[in-house]
Amino acid sequence: MQHILKVLAAIVVITYSLHLVNAESDLLVFSGLAVILSALYFLFRELDLIFEQLKSKL
Repeated sequence: MQHILKVLAAIVVITYSLHLVNAESDLLVFSGLAVILSALYFLFRELDLIFEQLKSKL
């Protein structure tokens, strides 16, 4: 359950930071891209942990 909440939180962060990418200021655009990349890294790391747990149960 905790992993699902973390994945949902990463999706919410990516969705919010897409608003920053559409901003006028270059600083907001680059900070939005940095947030998206870090959230994607976190998301893939969580998915890897989920798959490892599933493999260990099989």
